[in-house]
This record gives sequence, structure tokens and C-alpha cells, in this order.
Amino acid sequence: MKSAFQKKRRSFQNRKGTSVRWSKLGVYLLLYVVTLCLFLSPIVLHPHQLNSILLQILRLIIICFATILLAKYTIYMIFCPFYELQTAKKKRYTRQFLYEPLVSVLIPAWNEEVGLLSTVKTVLESDYPRLEIVVVNDGSTDRSDEIMRHFVARYEQETQGVASIPTILYHYQPNGGKGSALNTAIGLSHGEILVSIDADCAVHPHAISAFVRCFQDWTVMAAVGNVRVGNTRTLIGTLQYLEYLFSFYFKKADSILNTIYIIGGAAGAFRRDVFERIGGYSTKNITEDIDLSVRIQKAGMRIVYAPGAVVYTEGASTITGLMKQRLRWKRGRFQTFREHRSLFFSTRAEHNKLLTWVILPLAVFGDVQLGCEPFFILLLYLFSWLTQDFSAFLSGLMVVSFIFFVQMLDDASHRRLPYLLLAPIGWMLFYITTFVEFYALIVSLWYIISRRDLKWQKWQRKGVTDTI
Repeated sequence: MKSAFQKKRRSFQNRKGTSVRWSKLGVYLLLYVVTLCLFLSPIVLHPHQLNSILLQILRLIIICFATILLAKYTIYMIFCPFYELQTAKKKRYTRQFLYEPLVSVLIPAWNEEVGLLSTVKTVLESDYPRLEIVVVNDGSTDRSDEIMRHFVARYEQETQGVASIPTILYHYQPNGGKGSALNTAIGLSHGEILVSIDADCAVHPHAISAFVRCFQDWTVMAAVGNVRVGNTRTLIGTLQYLEYLFSFYFKKADSILNTIYIIGGAAGAFRRDVFERIGGYSTKNITEDIDLSVRIQKAGMRIVYAPGAVVYTEGASTITGLMKQRLRWKRGRFQTFREHRSLFFSTRAEHNKLLTWVILPLAVFGDVQLGCEPFFILLLYLFSWLTQDFSAFLSGLMVVSFIFFVQMLDDASHRRLPYLLLAPIGWMLFYITTFVEFYALIVSLWYIISRRDLKWQKWQRKGVTDTI
């Protein structure tokens, strides 16, 4: 029989329709034609100078903006390979002992009848021996409460008298938001290590063990897992797969430099001491995970990356769903930066100067660039068309493709032909992300100006509901 993890991962990956496959193939072929044209442009076209001083100045501004952020990724590419060396070195010098603390897996849920139960089942299949699962239903109005109560009752009946099995704690509360649900779960839990998992995930059997290994180093207070998008059936899903691959590979460099400031709710682990020292999740910030991560850095505590803690998540399957997600992320990050603005350019001894003087300011600079991005792209296309010189796009294509090839070859699970074929056209797929992020930026700024709030948003899930 297939495990719950295999079933849920298969439900992510194999829900394919013929029309969807062909439409994606058509888009890929079109993008490859564009890519081929870019490579042929230096041979077919005859570039010439444009004597407009204004366009030359604007082009120089665009290059300066791009160079600043490209420098960051170049440095990250240099540091990432050293992550494995650092990990191997720590294994040699870390005192080897049996470290098996009780781990509490916290799962907040709001109207998650589609995937909640199968997520719980994937956690139950973990290879880690000391485990408890705490599910807090935050005022759901669907069948998730009925489904969970039925499952917990049956689970307790079937496992009565069986030793060394995970326990399940289930609690239903009035709707108070995700932060409130997580705080309730922390209060109900008993573990020394707390792992947060979203209710739409498939947790790899080795993920919890990989998290625990990070905490053998007593200087580590939190860890972020390796989140992967499982539903790549649609073009939007494939785009998110590439995006997550890109961002989580660079967390290796962030881990070395101790500059991680975002621990996503889909896969994060914490010592209980973290919550005792800085308090629980925010109930006012719509991105309670980003707020908590920044507070951990603000307290001078160390966050690392755990690439072996693989968790598959269901990404948005439509452009509307992706817009809702990114609007919440962007709005929440603005809120977090404003609340913790004292961290920027901080000179306090407990703060990482690379984070406070470089990484965080670059994040804000990136949003400034994003606000100008549509104008920059149109101007660069116009400039390239008038001069018959598409070298800027060709160089961008080669850099991004190289980064993708390196990331995919770094992980054996990505060394598959369909994934490798996406590398040369990934840079053009990211134009969709640019549009979505630009939308999120503009709407977030408008919400701030008009003093409007966002709630715990979600899109329609398309997972497979277990038969009870």
C-alpha cells in the first residue's frame, strides 16, 4: 500500500488533464521560439547606437538597479556551495549523542476539509519516534471539524494500549486568525521542539528528523524547512515550483550568513524557549510567520536552513489565487518592517550587521525597483527594438538559466528532464511573477494609505479529500 505521503504527493503531481498539458506545452514552445530568436539576434540583426541622451540615461539607470540586486545573487551563488562543507564540519565537531526531544507538530486550520486529514496522516508516517500532533481548528465552517473528530476518535480507539505512537490533540475554537490558532496550539503542546505545518501540506517522512538534527547545535533556536510546490499541473503551479526552487536554494547562503528573516508557516521549527523569551505569534499581523521570524532575529537568536526537512505545499493554481497570496505576503511584510524599523541599520551588538545594514535595506530597495519594473521592462524592450540590440535580454537569459541549472543539479530530486528543460525559459515565466508582485505592491500601498486591513486569506483548494 502507498503511504499517505506518497498518495498526497501523487495527488499534487498527477492531477493532470490533457488540455492543460497541451496548453502548457504550447506556452513552453512559444517561449523557446523567443529564446532561440534572442540567440540568433546578434547574427541576423545589425545593432547600432541610438543618439538619444535621455534614453541612454534611462538605460543606465535600469542597469544600475539591476546590477545592485544581481550582485546579491552572485554573492549568494558563491556562498551556497559552502553550506554542505559547513554542515559536514559541524557534524564532525558537534558532540554526538542521542538527542530525541518530544516534538510537537502544530497545524492551524481554517476551512481545510480538502487537505487537513491527509496532512495529518503524512505527519503520522514520520520516522521520528517521539511525536505529538496538535491541530487547532480556527472556527471553520466546512466539514473539517466533523472529519477531524471522527478521525481522532477512530485513531484513539485503534491505537489504545499501543506504546510509542504519536498522540493527536484536536481543538476547535472560535475564529481568531492564524496567529491565534498557532498560539492556542503552542499552549496545548508539550514538546521541546515545535514544528509549524500548514494544513495543505504533505510532510516527508524524514522531515521531522531533519529538523531535530539542526537543534543538536545548542546555538540554533529556529530552523526553516525546504518547501516545495507539489501541484505543478498548471502553468501557475510550475511557475511557483521554479520560484520556490530559486528562493530556497539561496537559503543555504542565508543560513551561513545568519540572515534568514522569513520562516514560512508551511515548514518552520522552533525551540520552546523562543516563545518563552519573545512571546507567541502576533494576532494582528497578517503574516504572523514573518513577524515572528524578524522578532527572533531582533532578539539575537540564530535561524538555520534545514534542506532535508522537505514539505510539499499546494501552491495557488490560478492567477487570482496567486494574487491573493502575494497581496497578503506583501502587506504583511510592510507591516512587519514598519513595526520593527529599529532593526534597520541597527548597531546593537546582538544584531547581525549584514542583515540590518545590507539584506533588509536591499529588500526595501527591491520593492522600489518592483514599483518601476513595468516601466523599466517596456523601456528596455523599446530601446532594444530601436537599436536592434537584444544583448541585455540575452545576458539575463544566460545568467538566470545558469542559476537554475546549478540549483537543479544540486538536488538529485530535480535532475529530471522536464525540470531541466524549464531552465532556459524560466526568466520569461518570471514576468508573470513580476506582474503579480507589482499588483500586490500597488494594492498594499493603497491599503496602507486607505487604512484597510486584510484577513487570513486562502484560495480554493483542489486536493483530494480522504474517505472517512
